Amino acid sequence: LGRHCFFTEVKEGKLEEYRRYHDNIFPEVAAGLRTAGITQLTIFLVPGSRNLIMNIETAGDIDLGKATGPGSKYRENPRAREWEELMDADFHGGWIKCEEIHASDKQWNTALGLSA
Repeated sequence: LGRHCFFTEVKEGKLEEYRRYHDNIFPEVAAGLRTAGITQLTIFLVPGSRNLIMNIETAGDIDLGKATGPGSKYRENPRAREWEELMDADFHGGWIKCEEIHASDKQWNTALGLSA
C-alpha cells in the first residue's frame, strides 16, 4: 500500500464548477487511474477556503509521476490527457506533494513495541 497526499488551491470563482466536473468524472479518467494502480482517491475541501487536500492510496509503492504524469500510459488516452490539462489550466495549476510526518501504522507500532 502506498499513501500520497497533495495540496492545491482552486482558482477564485471555480470551486462549484470543479465540484461538478468531479461529480461527473470522465469514465476514461476513472478507468485509467485504476489501471495505473490508484485504489482510492479522495479530495477534501478545507472549510472556509478554496484549499483542497487530495489523499491517494495505491496498490503498492508506485511512482505516481511515472504512473499518471506526462508521458505515462494513463495520459496516452486523449480523454485522460484532456482532463488533466483542464484541471491544471482552468482550476488549480497543479498539486503540491505533502510530506508524511506521522502515521499510526508506523509510529504507534514502534511505540508499542509491535514493529517487526
